[in-house]
Amino acid sequence: MTDPIWSLPIAKLDVELANLPSAVTWSRLEPLALTSDLTAGLQALLGDPLWLIGRQWQFGELQGEDAGTPISSIVEIEQAPLSRLRRGSSGPPVDLIDESVPLEARIEAEPVPVPAERVRAEAGLQLLRRLAGTGLGTLRTRVIQRWGFDEAASPVLAGRVPDAEQVAADLRPLADPDGGPLTGLPGGFGNAPAAARTAFADWLRWYDGYFVRGDGAAWNPHRQEYAFAVQAELPSGAVQLTAEEYTTGRLDWPDVVATLGTLGPGPAGRIGTLTRQIRLPVPAGFPGMPADRLWQFEDARVYLGGLEAGPTDLARLALVEFSLAYGVDWFVLPVELVAGSVYWVHQLEVVDTFGTSVNAGSAQGGGWSMFGLGQPGEQTFVADVLALPPVVPHVLESEPLEEVALMRDEMANLVWGVERVVQTADGRPVNRNRLVANCDRRFREIWPTQPSCTG
Repeated sequence: MTDPIWSLPIAKLDVELANLPSAVTWSRLEPLALTSDLTAGLQALLGDPLWLIGRQWQFGELQGEDAGTPISSIVEIEQAPLSRLRRGSSGPPVDLIDESVPLEARIEAEPVPVPAERVRAEAGLQLLRRLAGTGLGTLRTRVIQRWGFDEAASPVLAGRVPDAEQVAADLRPLADPDGGPLTGLPGGFGNAPAAARTAFADWLRWYDGYFVRGDGAAWNPHRQEYAFAVQAELPSGAVQLTAEEYTTGRLDWPDVVATLGTLGPGPAGRIGTLTRQIRLPVPAGFPGMPADRLWQFEDARVYLGGLEAGPTDLARLALVEFSLAYGVDWFVLPVELVAGSVYWVHQLEVVDTFGTSVNAGSAQGGGWSMFGLGQPGEQTFVADVLALPPVVPHVLESEPLEEVALMRDEMANLVWGVERVVQTADGRPVNRNRLVANCDRRFREIWPTQPSCTG
């Protein structure tokens, strides 16, 4: 007879347990009631409700605030499109009428005396396609004969496609300033159908908008940055948005500073308007926001309570405390805005569930605000304006093939150009720091006594 398993020493017990057959069972919690009565599960019974009430009293959760929830709002917004642009710090202002051109292109555009041959050829083919699409394909031969490429300079394109730059130079004096057909036709096309004037005018407008021609006045070569100013004429006054150090390449509202001022009278139809709207506030939401329901599972992807903060990280601690304690007290008032305009909340009146009307914004300026463009201490309405510049939403841009950092040496009165990114023999961009580090590692493997491949 063998000894019972519970009387064995520890050393033998492990051996006997390993030889014994085992049955693996699993248990899980399911939200299914054993009976049809769900009252017990919905009551959320507590073992000591008096203790919980005492803790709520200690944390001040039983203190009534008599705060109502906003249910309606009346908002008055002033809106004005951008009307004038000044490139540089002292350049002549120009009117902004065509809203299809991004503001970055107007600022960063450089002079284009003669476009590339490929661009001129592609635009010439576009002219031939437009003529054929409007039933004017018979003009193809005359167009190529009059505006064809020089055979000595471009033997491949000569006699096959017109030079778009030559066509545009002959058509611009005949363009209608109001956007209509040409006022006439160039020499050699006098007997062409009347539809040719419309076809040539449409192509000319397309070609002039194919790329933006600038004068480069916004670029400051001494500081290697752009400077510009734009104007918007709100009903409360003209606002000037100035950027003296634009270097990011991605224009947005933080790049400008709003001041009272004007760049001159704007074009007709660009004066701002005041609109009055009735909007419904909705609760704000953000990742990691505490759940306001008793049995609601919170999103575990963002855990604000797990943020690491030291004793001096006051801003981080304040953000976490504010998000966890007052996250449910924020509401959002959705208002659709149009890019290429400047906005200012002229008046904001909020009505809560108690019927109390609160004036959250006024035309006096000052007070609490976010995303303000005014200078520190600004007390006028320009301190609270919001600018939405007409910019490119997406840019197809690769990593830099070559990058040079310019560093000023005040002691030696020199400027050093340090190459950061260079191209290899096969054209790939390579960081010189990594290139030198790899070179040093492999060099020391071959010659251990040599300090580096540069030494």
